Amino acid sequence: MKNNLFGLILICLGLSTFAYGKTVYLDVRTQKEYEQEHIPQAINIDVLKSSFKSEVAKLNHDDDYKVYCRSGKRSAQAISIMKDSGFKHLENLGGLEDAKKYLNKASLGK
Repeated sequence: MKNNLFGLILICLGLSTFAYGKTVYLDVRTQKEYEQEHIPQAINIDVLKSSFKSEVAKLNHDDDYKVYCRSGKRSAQAISIMKDSGFKHLENLGGLEDAKKYLNKASLGK
């Protein structure tokens, strides 16, 4: 029972209970788009900037990345770059609205 409660608390906090690191929400839209609206605690690294690859290289490769953009196209591009850089735990959430739905389902345990 304690382990299940602990796992539920981690999920509610947005942390992964898997063997690899924490869950990180990565917004790959422009800074302007990010400033207008984003997932709470999401980090913003614009995939269209030439510095994207060097910036994501600084991230923990063991974390679980949930990547989103406006429609899913840029997040797919970001995931491709990240895979080439050695990241293994990547999921394309699609657009911002899809990411919100994902978070809502995750918080409800569905």
